[in-house]
Amino acid sequence: MFVYVVFLWCIVLCSFMKYTVRHFYYNNPNQAKICMTSRLSILFVLLNLIAINSTIAMEFKQAYAPIRAGIFTVLIPVERAPDAPIYFSVKPDNTGDKLVWTAVSDAKYYRIEQYTNGRWEMVNANVSGTHYTMPAAASGIYRVTACDDFGCAAAKQQNRVVTEPFSVKALYSNRSQVDDYGRVEVSWQITGAAKVSITKTENGRTVQTWPALNPARGKMSSYVNSMARFNLTAYDFDGQAISRTLSIATLPENPVRLNGVKGEFHQPLFLSGLDVIERSVLEHEDNLFFATHGGRLHRYSVKKKAGKITDWHAKWNIPLDGVMNSAPTIQGDELIFTVSMRNGNGKVCSVRASDGEGQSCSAQKSSNLIASPLIVNRVQPSRLSAVSQFFTESTRAQEGIYVFQRDGLIQVLDPNDLNIVLSEYRVGGIQTEFLNTPALITDGSGERQQFIMQNSENEIFGVDVPVQTVPSAISSTMNQWFSSEQSQTQTRRTINQVQTLPVVWRKKL
Repeated sequence: MFVYVVFLWCIVLCSFMKYTVRHFYYNNPNQAKICMTSRLSILFVLLNLIAINSTIAMEFKQAYAPIRAGIFTVLIPVERAPDAPIYFSVKPDNTGDKLVWTAVSDAKYYRIEQYTNGRWEMVNANVSGTHYTMPAAASGIYRVTACDDFGCAAAKQQNRVVTEPFSVKALYSNRSQVDDYGRVEVSWQITGAAKVSITKTENGRTVQTWPALNPARGKMSSYVNSMARFNLTAYDFDGQAISRTLSIATLPENPVRLNGVKGEFHQPLFLSGLDVIERSVLEHEDNLFFATHGGRLHRYSVKKKAGKITDWHAKWNIPLDGVMNSAPTIQGDELIFTVSMRNGNGKVCSVRASDGEGQSCSAQKSSNLIASPLIVNRVQPSRLSAVSQFFTESTRAQEGIYVFQRDGLIQVLDPNDLNIVLSEYRVGGIQTEFLNTPALITDGSGERQQFIMQNSENEIFGVDVPVQTVPSAISSTMNQWFSSEQSQTQTRRTINQVQTLPVVWRKKL
């Protein structure tokens, strides 16, 4: 554009010089020569500017935009350049940092620069792909510039540094079918990825693509017209890919409701219209506690007449933060249960069984919680007299709420505060994934308790409930007198280390 304007000025100046020579030379030759000399100097400067800017502009073509004026179309020069990459990710490596950026649709090549000694230095001015490996001695601070035939975008400095291992943690939606407006939200969580894209297909045909999504986590909304599949593909810094697929259904046009047949037995939820999760049902003292796929926890109670059950009615229901996959555990008036979220995490919660009030939950766990929690209470030993307990230390099962995470971790929580983790355990020698609730049994003496568990290889095995050493009464009193706060803090740190529970026996089913 600058060259174009200067060229027009040169034409005007030459015309004016011609006019000067023609009209002033014969009347005043000296003044005409001075005027001619000054205008030649100006012309020389303008021509030099044209030469300099032409050299700079030789790298790119001039872009033009059509402007219509009446019956004529005029092309005017315009500035044009591609967009900058959205994400520019760096994975540090001892052999050379690995760089990956999202592709720009109209870019022909990319420039890579590194920041060193207080300035940007060109590393490679013509990279055709969207990845690059730096030398081992590189600075660690980089930027990428997208270019085409007409210019370059603004440089994009790295906005992600990735060190985690490559894994697709979750691909999930806020519902299994669209809402009343035909809309659904799709979310994802990924570690160690360089690029992520999602493609939506309906009836086997690709209808929409999102090629440059957040490589770590994100959420998007989409309208679905028929049975749809969302295919997520994540790439690491070496080009390896992991794919996940999520299917979303539309609302049925003519839903059919089957009422079933009412028999002679009590059917508390008959015609209730509730979508009950069967594994979550707990019967306790003429009450039913259960969860629904709609994400709520319910309590139903009996109606009696002359001591006989005549009907059931709803007492209360409360919303849940996730899906309740197993029956709750009840102790006194406290209902304790686990929920799993779609992001792969879980929570332990409690609520008053009588009125559904006073709900409290733990912090999110790093894994889903499919199994029910189990409560281990103190079993009083019968072999030691009161005098012996005063002088002799003993052992007893560790009390608390035992939570079995899907990834195999067992946590013991404080019954008075679900956010306090008393101990953590893993089963030794067996790969465990807790999908079913272990059984808690007690031997004939009442002093030994054991968990009966099942793994994915169709084996059952026994693990003793962990025990703690109980100091004698006199020892406890002395410790309270003389122990320091520092030692108590050290003890709390020690019990939070993950310990191993040995397998006592195992059998193949």
